[in-house]
Amino acid sequence: MHKPELLAPAGSKEALIAAIENGADAVYFGGETFGARHDAGLTLEELKWAIDYTHINKAKAYVTVNTLIKDSEFKRVSEYLQFLCNAGADAVIVQDMGILKLLKDQLSQLPIHASTQMTIHNPEGVQFLEDMGVKRVVLARELSLDEIRKIKSRTNTEIEVFIHGALCISYSGQCLFSSTIGDKSGNRGYCTQPCRRKYTIDGAKGHLLSPKDLNISERIGHLIESGIDSFKIEGRLKHPEYVAGVVRIYRGLIERYLENPVDFQVSYDEQHTLRQLFNRGFTEGYFFGNPGGNLMSRKQPHNQGTYLGNILKYDRDRKFAYINIEQPLRIGDGIGTEGRGTGTSIRSMYINNQSVESTPACATVKIPMEKIVYSNETVFKTYDFKLMESFRIKDTKRKIPLNMSFTAKRGKPVTLCITDGVNQVTQKGDVPEKATGSPISEDSINQHLKKLGNTFFEPENIVIDLDNDIFIPISQLNTLRRTAVKKLEDELTRKWKRKCIKPDISFNSREIQTKTKPLLSVNTCSFESFKAGVDGGADVVYFGGENFTDITLTPEDYQSAFEYGKQKGVEVYLSAPRIDKKLDELGELKTLNELSPNQNPDGFLVANPGALYRLHNSTDKSLIIDYPLNVFNRLAMTHYLEYCQRVTLSPELTLDEIKQMAPHGPVECIVHGFFPLMVSEHDLLGELFPDDRMHEAILEDEKGFTYPVKTDEQKRTYVMNSRELCMLNHIPELIDAGVSCLRIEAKTYDKKTTGKLTQSYRKAIDNGTMGHCGGKYSTGHYFSGVL
Repeated sequence: MHKPELLAPAGSKEALIAAIENGADAVYFGGETFGARHDAGLTLEELKWAIDYTHINKAKAYVTVNTLIKDSEFKRVSEYLQFLCNAGADAVIVQDMGILKLLKDQLSQLPIHASTQMTIHNPEGVQFLEDMGVKRVVLARELSLDEIRKIKSRTNTEIEVFIHGALCISYSGQCLFSSTIGDKSGNRGYCTQPCRRKYTIDGAKGHLLSPKDLNISERIGHLIESGIDSFKIEGRLKHPEYVAGVVRIYRGLIERYLENPVDFQVSYDEQHTLRQLFNRGFTEGYFFGNPGGNLMSRKQPHNQGTYLGNILKYDRDRKFAYINIEQPLRIGDGIGTEGRGTGTSIRSMYINNQSVESTPACATVKIPMEKIVYSNETVFKTYDFKLMESFRIKDTKRKIPLNMSFTAKRGKPVTLCITDGVNQVTQKGDVPEKATGSPISEDSINQHLKKLGNTFFEPENIVIDLDNDIFIPISQLNTLRRTAVKKLEDELTRKWKRKCIKPDISFNSREIQTKTKPLLSVNTCSFESFKAGVDGGADVVYFGGENFTDITLTPEDYQSAFEYGKQKGVEVYLSAPRIDKKLDELGELKTLNELSPNQNPDGFLVANPGALYRLHNSTDKSLIIDYPLNVFNRLAMTHYLEYCQRVTLSPELTLDEIKQMAPHGPVECIVHGFFPLMVSEHDLLGELFPDDRMHEAILEDEKGFTYPVKTDEQKRTYVMNSRELCMLNHIPELIDAGVSCLRIEAKTYDKKTTGKLTQSYRKAIDNGTMGHCGGKYSTGHYFSGVL
């Protein structure tokens, strides 16, 4: 039976040691820059140590370089990639297509893993990356096990999935929420987790976007049987004890299943430990079907721990809570009630007014609590001091035992020979002097040779052959030891070290384009709005894709749209949906088989790598890359232009950044409308209001900002930008930037609004003048960049 890799997170040196000590086959971690967990980065020296330590302990080291990269950062990121390649990283985990292209062309020695941030969710998406030289793909977390099996059967690439830890409500790589509300981009490692905040929809209140944590422990056998290559634990921001505990349990579960799958089960203690370490409630995610409302943790967005008991009463004057507890409690434990921020660390507690250090189960205990709690409130143990102590690494790291032999004879250089049993190093020093005072002793030599400090080694046996009446300076002993150990380290680590060239940042762009009047495109999902865009003066109209209306588009609608566009001399492009899990079909594109060649679209707007792969290999029609592919730099842009005629840039770019890219290739920018900040497989409205069949609503945050929520035909949820994007006041600047096409996102508009906006932009573009944005609006990130 295939044995999967167990891949653990490490946000610190201590967490990495914990992962290795408890059985991880591989560890993933990031540096201080270019990683999707900005607050969990290692320094360059720590990265080098981490790679060496992981390899010395027979595990693999994967480094995250999984953010979108700006053009201005490529010099630094190329030096960083060279450093990682030389240091011997087993792979880098990548989101940005420009980085992927750079690695493929210039650092082929460094294996590539495609991050879940690339939103890969169908076989063709994996095949597209396979052709780019990607060794492994981390699939989107919204796939079922059957869908994963189909992907695995149709590709040769290694497949990695998450099995435990925090979940995002949005498809990873498709979330712009954090950057929109605070200029901190989740695609750049600065996510502020807006999904964990409180919201209101039509009277429903709570943490409405907060998912539970993934826990697949009880079904681990199904995943093993599926042939998945790597099981990934989320948690680079978690403490080392969490990493130790989760890794230890999953290591045991995998080994037990492989040894005896028939009798496999997860023990109560293992289940309890996983809950106690950290949980927001547990879910098996989408592996075995859509979990519906069971995906969500609407009351508690933080760790809820394990059930402890209930509040009996609260003394407001003395600020004591009387709690009936059902499991033992100790000084140092943490407790809290559900969802109210009442957490406290226990520093004192009393039974029958007697101070106690610990309690039995099933007791009434009095505990100081500053925040008011209420009778019958449920209390949870959020931190178990004794459990955490059991997972704390007592020794800082595992060491390699050394045998050391030291020889000092009159008239000959001193010699130190060290060996780890496989590699051996001999280092010679100066000829020892005749002692004029006290000679050096064996004990002194022994004590100084043992000082291996922050190295990978520890002395196991030291043999000393020493003549009498000789003197050796302590500084010489220390230098001899350090030099010998460094040589042994070099000998040990050279097996994975590489000599890699620094990538040459050459964008290989097309010739600088002459500035021309930009095209005007309109993106629609209803036939009426489509016609309004055509009649309003659009050069290009996109049709289909995600549908936010109550009307399902039919083959006749497509036929009518294509015919109408041809009559009016307007190009009509069919939108491929950004999420297409149908595997053997390309969503709405199957309707093309029912149409004659004259009734086909002029091209396709492509929003996921799988669609790009299929269309590039099956049609000669024009392709346009859509913004969900996160084109953030010229390397990504020029790569995609090998497949298409135009690239839509990320809406997280500023106008100044666009100015640097637009002259070097045809680019499109969204200039008006509402577009998704989040795309979720979860049917938010359907689960909150199962009897109302709502397809749209308004999400309101605690500050009063509102966000339109839409549901498409597949019951996916789209949270839109709070304020309408409008760049009508800045048309001359966009024209001056060299943008080839300006787009109105009209999928949320009726035909009247679509027509009016199209006419306004048509007039402003033709005259090269500013229009007027009415009401409250936003200019997005055009003048406010993202971290």
